[in-house]
Amino acid sequence: MHPIFMPWVDLLPEVGDPIRNDRDHLAAALADAELLEKRAAALRETVRAGRAALLDRILTRWTMRDIEQAATAAGEQGQPFPPAFVPDPVLREALRALDGAASPLDILRAFTAGRVIRQHNLFSTATAAERDETLHRVMDWWNYGAVPLLARLDG
Repeated sequence: MHPIFMPWVDLLPEVGDPIRNDRDHLAAALADAELLEKRAAALRETVRAGRAALLDRILTRWTMRDIEQAATAAGEQGQPFPPAFVPDPVLREALRALDGAASPLDILRAFTAGRVIRQHNLFSTATAAERDETLHRVMDWWNYGAVPLLARLDG
């Protein structure tokens, strides 16, 4: 078997089995982690589908105004963030849609697709105001998307 993880270990002069075995043990742990990540991604997809079905059920019983008021109240209680803290409506809705259960990929998706960086060249064609707006969106994405994810992953 040609290892993918730290393959250069085999090329060390006079490397012995203890070092190779330690590397192989780490490679196996990494493979286990990748399997768990795939399982977690499948579970997140199940949650996304279930969330959509639940939202459909909720929309049959409550108005959009009721839902918006509840979402605002939840945000004001710190879940997932106070809505007024993210002034950009596109980014605010992208972050709010995460509902506190985001994966790293979901956080990156909230950054992409025009939600944070919206101009091709921020250095030569953007005005100072456009650069400032982008900086604020980046910081909002970081503070209300990436930081909570990192805190959750550390916990």
